[in-house]
Amino acid sequence: MPFKLTEAHVRSFLDPASRGDWVPFVISIDPNVRWTIGNLREDLSCCTGVFNLQEWLEKVTPPMQARLKGTLEMRVEALDIIGNKAVIEATGNATQNNGNPYDQRYCWIMIFDDETGKVVVINEYMNTALVKEVQETNPL
Repeated sequence: MPFKLTEAHVRSFLDPASRGDWVPFVISIDPNVRWTIGNLREDLSCCTGVFNLQEWLEKVTPPMQARLKGTLEMRVEALDIIGNKAVIEATGNATQNNGNPYDQRYCWIMIFDDETGKVVVINEYMNTALVKEVQETNPL
């Protein structure tokens, strides 16, 4: 039976992230996902580029996580389902190592596999200038 995308399915892996639990989120993503952040050009100073899941886990997540106290807490603000596509507006909040707030806004457009229900495409938009500022003002 083909997979049918629902709001409940998307919330099953995004809602735990509001408590800092990112495991369900990572599990929901196909390892070969095409994850585009901001634009096609890879620039890790602001976390842009195209990544698969392993590349995102190795290149994007650690540099930001190391500059934040605790875990980023993500909250879904709006969610729309269109066929096998979810459009998600979210906020992410944490405290930077330098004590400043990290208040990010995201728009994710996710496409799900019709059979597995896993995310196979992510187009992510966020304040990349803020990401760059965090990396520049919180040296490792």
